[in-house]
Amino acid sequence: MYAIIARVAESPDAGLFSIAGRPLVSRQLQWLREIQCRRVAVQIGADAPSMAVAAWLSEHDALGADVALVLAAAPLSPRGVARRAGFPDGIPLVVVPATVLGGGDLAPMIAAAPPRGLVIRLDPPEAVAARVEPGVVRVLGPGDAGDPRASGDAGDPRMSSDAREPRMSSDAREPRVEEVVGPSWGALIRSQADALALSAAVLSGRISSDPADGPRAIIVHAAERSPGVWAGRGALIARTAELTPPVFVGARAIVCSGARVGPSVVIGGDAVVESGAALSHAVVHDDTIVGVGVSFSHVELAPHRAVRLADRARLDVHDALVLGQRGGAPAPGLLARALALALLVLLAPLGALASLVSYLLGRGAAARIEVPAAPAPITLVEGATGVAPLDAVLRLWDVALGRRFLVGLSPWKEGRPEGASDALLFDALAVPYGLVTIDAGLTHPGADAETRLRARLWYAREKGWLVDAALVLRCLGCALGRGPAAAPVPRAPAVEIP
Repeated sequence: MYAIIARVAESPDAGLFSIAGRPLVSRQLQWLREIQCRRVAVQIGADAPSMAVAAWLSEHDALGADVALVLAAAPLSPRGVARRAGFPDGIPLVVVPATVLGGGDLAPMIAAAPPRGLVIRLDPPEAVAARVEPGVVRVLGPGDAGDPRASGDAGDPRMSSDAREPRMSSDAREPRVEEVVGPSWGALIRSQADALALSAAVLSGRISSDPADGPRAIIVHAAERSPGVWAGRGALIARTAELTPPVFVGARAIVCSGARVGPSVVIGGDAVVESGAALSHAVVHDDTIVGVGVSFSHVELAPHRAVRLADRARLDVHDALVLGQRGGAPAPGLLARALALALLVLLAPLGALASLVSYLLGRGAAARIEVPAAPAPITLVEGATGVAPLDAVLRLWDVALGRRFLVGLSPWKEGRPEGASDALLFDALAVPYGLVTIDAGLTHPGADAETRLRARLWYAREKGWLVDAALVLRCLGCALGRGPAAAPVPRAPAVEIP
């Protein structure tokens, strides 16, 4: 059986919504495996949140399913996604929107679907019926070629754009709509708040987590230390920490003495909740440090940012003593950041000049762009004056905040080159960005796009001060016409996805 997890434009990062310690896309793959879908195509957009979903999939086990990532900057119909994934033409397809999670065995219903397919509505479990809405899954039969206007963003033209209500058709030839009851359930997970409500129901036992229940269950990959309190492998919880269920503490996470956690809190792997911190109705992402004595409620927390669950309002937190990062991707050293800060003070008049030039030209002095990075997308400042020295002054701000290195790469703007795998593109995008860019020193001027992508991936793995110095000198030599372009970089192996 073949399945597609279709992108939903309104929630490009839906796949990373945490449900009892695992991303939604992981839960979807687990469910599809349980109902005998052995080949799954996941539609990925070209935006940074979608790239973060793809990066997670490329780094983790695909739960036994044969998973293909399909990068599509423009909308694709389900059949278009299937063709890009290499699925045979004319086969039945199960189309699951990226915001829908189901439980229960739909295999008999899918097998009995008419040639024109059908739309299945899955009512939510009673435990969360007041919070989340029904999910809708589409089955494309062998006789349904799919509407070419359909996209993964909307799921299907016969579904409403918000995937809640299947559209009925007066044409008898159109797929019928069936209300699914009994052992099968489904939920529309529009936001992290919906995912947290579902997590709380699972952790408190109101939705089964027993593997013996098969596809009906949401398995918690942790041990239940006390009713409603779950801890992953290697998690450390201080004796004096106060945990009010439901609570999930991820693998190798630490909850320090005096911390108050719960109710309805999911803490990711390798996260730290410091002494005296208080959390309720919150999701803490992997590798996040919640500082001493701080208090958060009804929020989603990640290194250096907090997002309110109710309206997705975002607050950037630059103080690492409030929200910091444990381990994770390398960051610019303190010396580089201090140097950038000193240069900003010295070049403040030049910054003022940049603003004046931009005002006279009738445009903003700076533009903000979101780019892929590990473990989450970051926002960079790009100068918009068109004058290179002035734009460089504006980028110094990123170095001072630890978002750029003094020497690094520029954002990739060319899309996926022909012949390059999606996995290569995903890995090569999350690279160290720099104030001084050395892209020109990585490859010959005539190198094709795939070679340049592989060179970026090599640089991300080998970056160090010796490599940076060599590449800066090489770029200077090329600029002065005193040396050839860079020698070809060895083709670093990409993480290939079957």
